[in-house]
Amino acid sequence: MQDFIARLIEESKRFLNERAQIDDDIGQEAAKFVMREIPAPSGTFEKSDSPLIRWIEDSAKHGSSETANLLKALKPALPFLPWKYNYEPRADMPDLGNRMGWGEILGPEAPYHDEHFCFGFTLLGKNTLYPAHFHPATELYVVLSGLAVWTLDGVSKVRGPGEFILHPSNHVHSMQTRDEPLLALYTWSGEDVVTLSKYV
Repeated sequence: MQDFIARLIEESKRFLNERAQIDDDIGQEAAKFVMREIPAPSGTFEKSDSPLIRWIEDSAKHGSSETANLLKALKPALPFLPWKYNYEPRADMPDLGNRMGWGEILGPEAPYHDEHFCFGFTLLGKNTLYPAHFHPATELYVVLSGLAVWTLDGVSKVRGPGEFILHPSNHVHSMQTRDEPLLALYTWSGEDVVTLSKYV
């Protein structure tokens, strides 16, 4: 299984390296991961029993030619990522933890330990709202599969495979899927990647 993850990290770096050649805010965030030294894993990747597993097969079907190679590397690893959802429960959306989550490969609590940077994948089931939230970390997303409505500071736009989205520190953002699950790569950087997201 570690071979799958190593190939996934390599393909993720290769994918982000193309965007890192553009010297703007998104390119600079992409470069942070491309240039980062990846430590030896301190944990293992076991097959997940997360309820998100039911979305995995469908989640990789809605990519593009641009994201195809990364999705190919990601697909065998998806069932083994450490999927979690660690927000406080919401009375108005009691099943949200069954419909969305993230599998972090690199980070403070990830199998590849890093106190100052995070890298992983976010998955939302179809017809799912990831409610408005914020966090201290600067967040870069790359949509790999699925169309969704992304909202940042009250401005909404439909985003699809191959698009990069940057969420600056403590800016409010949300995502809403429709008839397709959303699968996206993410990174967190900045002075605080330990403090968790909070719903507005």
